[in-house]
Amino acid sequence: MHPAHNSADGPDIALAVESRCTPTHGPNAPPAEQKFKWTLKLAVLSVCLFILAGIAEIGGGWLIFQTIRVQKPFWWAILGGVILIIYGFIPTFQPISNFGRVFAVYGGFFIVLSYAWGWLLNGERPDKGDYIGAGIALGGVLIAWFWPFRHRTVHS
Repeated sequence: MHPAHNSADGPDIALAVESRCTPTHGPNAPPAEQKFKWTLKLAVLSVCLFILAGIAEIGGGWLIFQTIRVQKPFWWAILGGVILIIYGFIPTFQPISNFGRVFAVYGGFFIVLSYAWGWLLNGERPDKGDYIGAGIALGGVLIAWFWPFRHRTVHS
């Protein structure tokens, strides 16, 4: 925190504006000052956001797929497109601002949720290889996501 921005009551408005306008990565990013630590609340929130994003992406894509492949009404595709737009915003609520990490980890959730969606809505039961592959994918991304780390940008 810049000392010029402190007052007796705490940081002033200029600091709040400055922190919102400061890049979180790249050559102009400040050095990481916040030490990020997972809490149970953040972990549950993060997993719920991955699941919500998966439901939105798979659901929106499924509605469009049904319109084209199964000749469902065109409004299904429009609704699917709206849901996909909403999906695009969900990962921005993750507690970590590393785009690549957020989307890489989301990929493991996407795999598991895609199989679940296909099974529940289309009756496409996964086989042993699907279960093993999905388990490895999800396990791998959970290790990557929750592994202790240094220098990750925290979403504020």
